[in-house]
Amino acid sequence: MKKYIIRIAIILSLASCVPPGKLSEALDANTMLNNKYDSLHNKLKDTVANYTNSVSVLKSNMSSLNDSIKYYRALVARPTVLTEGDIFLNQILGLSLLSKSELAGIKTTNGSNISWLDSFKAGIKKYTAADADVKLNKGFVFVYISDKILFKTGSYLLTKTSKQVLGTVAQLLQSQPDLSFMIEGHTDSKAFKGKTVNDNWTLSVNRATAVARILQTKYKINPKRMIAAGRGQYIPVGDNKTKLGRSNNRRIRIVIMPTVTQVMNLSK
Repeated sequence: MKKYIIRIAIILSLASCVPPGKLSEALDANTMLNNKYDSLHNKLKDTVANYTNSVSVLKSNMSSLNDSIKYYRALVARPTVLTEGDIFLNQILGLSLLSKSELAGIKTTNGSNISWLDSFKAGIKKYTAADADVKLNKGFVFVYISDKILFKTGSYLLTKTSKQVLGTVAQLLQSQPDLSFMIEGHTDSKAFKGKTVNDNWTLSVNRATAVARILQTKYKINPKRMIAAGRGQYIPVGDNKTKLGRSNNRRIRIVIMPTVTQVMNLSK
């Protein structure tokens, strides 16, 4: 008890030695320093909190970025799915059938408005039922005709029905005299023995040529517009191990190749 009394006495004696004005200034300065300390301390807490939040957001963005990288790497590694139009464009890049600007225009042409094909399809179906099909892809018109309505087995002589079917095709070609087109003969892989032809590749060439010839002679289509090509068994659309697959592979495909301007007209 005596010790506390002595300390109080010392403090009072010292305080009595300091002028009242100085003591007040010291107390005010101390209060100001305490306020600054509290302010800086609060700012530090806010800065730490913001930093922690920024780190959390950064980690989340990094995770999303890694997911995106994985996705796009998988997308690049995935095999490109080509449409028939893409494939045909690639096949004719080395030919002088279309200019680069025309090819670029056809690649971007939207062929969604194809009402003009409806009457043509109807005309084809009159003679061929389910044995023919017409598609518009990348600005090209693909006409598929089964070989059984055009030729007898192992033969490249056209049947009577084939002339009716090709007459319908000729009407479309005659209405667009500036269109170029390719006639492709396709076969299955099964070996056969014919009277004059014994291999599928020769047969496919002869069949394509037979179609071209009748379009020229009977329907007066300018031969400069035509390309006759034999593709043999090498571009199958079905499994050659099955009867149905072989039947689908035996076909004539007529590819109509309009220019950019013609594509726009055909799509109206």
